[in-house]
Amino acid sequence: MVLISCKNCHKMYEKENYDEFVCTRCKHKVKRRISYSLQTSIALTICAILLYIPAMIYPMMEVTKLGVNVESTILEGVISFLEYKSYFIAFVVFAASVVIPIIKLAGLLFIFISLKINIKMQNKTKVVVFKFIEAIGKWSMIDIYVVAILASVIQLDEIFNIKGGIAATSFALMVVLTMIAAHRFDTRIIWDE
Repeated sequence: MVLISCKNCHKMYEKENYDEFVCTRCKHKVKRRISYSLQTSIALTICAILLYIPAMIYPMMEVTKLGVNVESTILEGVISFLEYKSYFIAFVVFAASVVIPIIKLAGLLFIFISLKINIKMQNKTKVVVFKFIEAIGKWSMIDIYVVAILASVIQLDEIFNIKGGIAATSFALMVVLTMIAAHRFDTRIIWDE
């Protein structure tokens, strides 16, 4: 007999042999553990951290206005919105592009490291932090959507043109890698301690 927990609601089952079954409490599919879940998630998170650096340093957008090419990073864009007194947009861009990714990366790294090193923290708290990171993860893509929409809508050749910069690719990859790292992580590892 082996004890198995549902990844969604954490109800415990006693099973001998199983590949997959449906939880009686939440109707979630209960599967075998993902092989090398923690190692894969750590590797993806480290890659995402490395991609975050060029996403902040290099230009996010390249705007061509009347033949003049202007490049701007995420922080330069936030400063521009503040100069035009668009405080709400500046706050949204800063939160979605700088604060949320840092919280996600730091939170994921903290949870993964806390499983390798013995950090005094309740397992329930680790799960809550992980669920919070999963919930805010999608909001980081706002910046990429804005660049993609502007680039696809505004194309007037040399008069006015917008295209994504190197940072847009790095940022999009960073967000996708953190979402895959969170999805690939098996939260049952937290309770193994």
